[in-house]
Amino acid sequence: MNKLLIGLAAIILFGCNAKIKKEKENSKNEQNPKTELNGKIRVLNFGTAHLSQTSDANSSQINLNDPNEKADLKKLVEKIVEFKPTIICLELEPKNNSYIASTYSEYLKDQTNRLNYSDELNSIGLEVARLSGTNRIYGIDSQTGFDYPSLVEIANKKVADSLYISQVMNNYKRVNALKFKEQFKEINTRNYKMETFNLYNFLATQHTKGNQEGVNEITKFYQRNLKMYSNFNDIEMTKNDRVFILLGATHTAYFDIFLENNPKIQLENPNKYTDY
Repeated sequence: MNKLLIGLAAIILFGCNAKIKKEKENSKNEQNPKTELNGKIRVLNFGTAHLSQTSDANSSQINLNDPNEKADLKKLVEKIVEFKPTIICLELEPKNNSYIASTYSEYLKDQTNRLNYSDELNSIGLEVARLSGTNRIYGIDSQTGFDYPSLVEIANKKVADSLYISQVMNNYKRVNALKFKEQFKEINTRNYKMETFNLYNFLATQHTKGNQEGVNEITKFYQRNLKMYSNFNDIEMTKNDRVFILLGATHTAYFDIFLENNPKIQLENPNKYTDY
């Protein structure tokens, strides 16, 4: 009888020890969001379609005069406001910061006062700022021209490269034809951003014999994005800030790579904010 009791006690003790060990192992594998975010600045790097005609090679076909599209825009803005941004970065150059501030001051009184640029800066950027109660809005763009069409022309002279360009451009056309909600959801996926990022890397490989046209031109675009990142880093921030960056989807792809490798930054998942 005593041997039986001792045996049962040993089994129970072994089971308890195994359970405790398993719980300890599980706790090691679980991420503690408070620890993970400790000391880091939360950033929502959000890709946008240009809601007015721009010089971009590909433009969105979203019609904000459509009541359904306008309703989806409102829902998106409300979703982003849930992030509670304290700083907002727009695709304007820093030299426009005084203009942004004065226009925003008027916008708070009357929303018909707008920045004289592509309308996502107003309909998303300024409106998120207004509803979030922040007045810290900064331009971080750095305008740089480069000869994109000439590289496409070189690529089109080779069958395989021409096919790749055609596939990417057809996908751009497909996405640009989507309705507001679907389009914003698509351009904020990792796959879409990396596709557009890879396109520019591909164009960097295009050249005529003995020349490096692709490298020379795409270097200008890389430089633009690096200057934008430098402008972003010039903004005073603390770990208590939450930063909302609103840029065209290609710039967002570059910023994803810059920011996810910055130990001071905790990137938000943009897909949380297109799900409404």
